[in-house]
Amino acid sequence: MPDNDSAGWEELPAAVRQGIEQHAGPVTATEAHGEGVSTSVRLILRTRGGSVFAKGTGPDADDFERDRLTLGAALAPHVAAVSPPLLWRVTADGWDITGWPLLPGRPRASLAPGSPDIPAVVGILQELAEIQAPSVPMWSTGKVWGFDDPGFGGGALVHTDPHPANFVIDGSRAWMVDFGWAMRGPAWVTSARIIPHLIDEGWPPADAERVLSVIPAWASAPPGTVSAYVADLARSFEKSYRQRPGNPHRRRWHEITRAWADHRAELS
Repeated sequence: MPDNDSAGWEELPAAVRQGIEQHAGPVTATEAHGEGVSTSVRLILRTRGGSVFAKGTGPDADDFERDRLTLGAALAPHVAAVSPPLLWRVTADGWDITGWPLLPGRPRASLAPGSPDIPAVVGILQELAEIQAPSVPMWSTGKVWGFDDPGFGGGALVHTDPHPANFVIDGSRAWMVDFGWAMRGPAWVTSARIIPHLIDEGWPPADAERVLSVIPAWASAPPGTVSAYVADLARSFEKSYRQRPGNPHRRRWHEITRAWADHRAELS
């Protein structure tokens, strides 16, 4: 298996490979690409017509993993302004593989203070905040996270996992990928979800919030609702950390979210 635990091209059944080549053309070379907790195939396929990114699930995938892939494919036509289009989808022998253009540029944004990627990332977040969730079955943020608050309602399309590897940077332009974790909710939530990653890269919480203030959806977010969300997030990561106090990843995210929650408490 490749290092990222993606199934290799030759491990795919002949029917799957034939189906892919009917769309993409003969595959001349392949390489593993990226990491994904809900996909068992993440490959760059080199063809005579160009390169394609293929990701999908195998026979051992559970319904949750299949649903994430299906949602990402269903949302593709609705996020064409901020994300690459779906080229094709092949299902055979228990495998479900989607094909996407291999975007030019760097497949990870730097969110550090002073990074030249920051304006591009903020710009794409602003574009996404203007997209309404289509009539595609998906979860709502309020229901999933247990918030019964008018400030947590809304019909925007929310990317709940805007970590650095879900941005592709091409010069001054950014693209977002992996909408399989999207939800319906208030437009400010995507900005809220990226703030812990900004803090992780070295931004003080106040500055992390301030750099996103040019996004109208974030600037107009109800302060009390935001603070309640951040406090809940900090409690969640504290609980996770106390379950495994020796885990450095959990400790780090406990520290990040607690610092953000303390900042929000100072505002009230």
